[in-house]
Amino acid sequence: MNKIPTQIESPTGLHQRFYIQKIDVKYIGDDFFGNPEYETVFKPVDENAEYFVLRLDENGRDPKHISACRKAILTYAKEIKEHLPELSKDLTERYG
Repeated sequence: MNKIPTQIESPTGLHQRFYIQKIDVKYIGDDFFGNPEYETVFKPVDENAEYFVLRLDENGRDPKHISACRKAILTYAKEIKEHLPELSKDLTERYG
């Protein structure tokens, strides 16, 4: 598969728009008072992977775009309901 084009190569179509990282939170022990402490580590994603970012809040300039994004996330939630039920429930409650 070809790389996703840059914004210069495809200004109004599919193009690279975001830099994505993975977040890994690790338990590192308890502090002096016995409270758990965590470390957040940012990791690069697989350089051969492709990701598509959806804006899901209602603060965007294009209401049709936001509506389409919300429909997409709810379709995703429906498709993963059996496999990832908690994620499906969370997405449906938040964006449904």
